[in-house]
Amino acid sequence: MQSDLSKHASTNTASSTRINDQIDFPECARELIHSGWSINKLPIALQAHFWDALDLYANVGSDVKSEFSFPDHTDGFLPFGMEYAKATHQPDLCERYCYWHKDRRRHEAHAFSGSEFYRAICGYESGISEVAQGVLDSICGFFNVSDPVDIRNSSYIQLCAYHKPPRRPDREYLQNRHEDGHLLSIIKGNRDGLVIFPRGERLVVRLADDEMIVITGSLLTLLSDNRIPYMDHAVTNPCVPVARLSIVYFVIPDLTRKYTSFMNCKQLDLVAVANESHQAFGNNPFSAAA
Repeated sequence: MQSDLSKHASTNTASSTRINDQIDFPECARELIHSGWSINKLPIALQAHFWDALDLYANVGSDVKSEFSFPDHTDGFLPFGMEYAKATHQPDLCERYCYWHKDRRRHEAHAFSGSEFYRAICGYESGISEVAQGVLDSICGFFNVSDPVDIRNSSYIQLCAYHKPPRRPDREYLQNRHEDGHLLSIIKGNRDGLVIFPRGERLVVRLADDEMIVITGSLLTLLSDNRIPYMDHAVTNPCVPVARLSIVYFVIPDLTRKYTSFMNCKQLDLVAVANESHQAFGNNPFSAAA
């Protein structure tokens, strides 16, 4: 039986507008450790970047998309149907735009890097990376892990554009059920469509205009010695043809260093696991994109 999922984070009454003052990181971490998902307010500054990016995306022409496209690096504008949720015969029915902070210098060779859309995505990434680091630091604190897990230069933004056509009546999902294979995914869409599967039960995620959802990935499950569950999710195929845009921040640890698990201090090969997951979606391994 399908249930509706709706939850509102409490309003922060502090006068400061700094990003880290607008999220209860310990509570978010507690919810992720317990259930694998947490809905929170999207910081005010990021709300502006989010809605600007979605509005500006419509103005990007096909010629620009073709020029600023780097499939070998999972970067830039990527063709419709290029990625799939581990089932090659059912690709994701969306266009993608991916942005990596570590690649900004390479982007400067392209005129598109001066566009309003590019700047809006950069602004969003700058803030959401702070949010992700704060959440992860709180999770590490729960397990008394003092060595920080750095993420920014290995994580990336993905904008998914689900257009009205083509509709596929044979598909239950525009993006099939999967888990991302990362530490965390921070997701914000402009309309309903996201579903998650805590304990295997399908739940519809309903976000207010100023909310985002954080979900866990299997790299965090490994690091926590299976203490933290990973969260399967999917994007539904609506009965009425509507366009949907979402921005996801994929949180990936620095893969140039070694890791041991939080509780049992087990040696982990996160590079191999992360690359296997990334390739299972049709992408090149992270090591090849560095």
